[in-house]
Amino acid sequence: MFKFGTIGAFKQVRNNPRTKATIELRNGYVVIPDDATGLAPTAATPTQAKSTDVYVVYNIIDKPEIRNSADYKINIGEYVRAFKLADLVGLPVDLSYDTVKDDYAAINKNDVLVPCDDTDDTPSIKAKGKWKVSADPDYKVGIKVLEKTSFGEKGFYGIVIVRD
Repeated sequence: MFKFGTIGAFKQVRNNPRTKATIELRNGYVVIPDDATGLAPTAATPTQAKSTDVYVVYNIIDKPEIRNSADYKINIGEYVRAFKLADLVGLPVDLSYDTVKDDYAAINKNDVLVPCDDTDDTPSIKAKGKWKVSADPDYKVGIKVLEKTSFGEKGFYGIVIVRD
């Protein structure tokens, strides 16, 4: 799950609602929307994951059969509402642990969560679209963890950072 930490973030951030999911997504996953193809794939390469053109999925839960927001998913072929993360620089966000590849206990205050790319995906660890901890300064956009929270049972409160 994902949510903005301020109401004003909706006014500040650009979003792209015109592309469709290529894998099953959840709010908080990272995609790279492509208007030319009409698709919103996950970052296929480390170069894409390290760019400033990463978007976070934040669809409105519009399915009445969903009783718990943690159960909500965007199926393949459904439209994705994706927000450009770089527009949120310095603003707080909440992110639930189910969108992160790494072990919850191993993530600490001041760690930076960055987008996974498809090469992080293995048969035992499904990482497509998720976040991971990295100190690599080549990642242009990330979320600096300020504290662990109960958002989505286990979650993080952090601020969006953008590196030059």
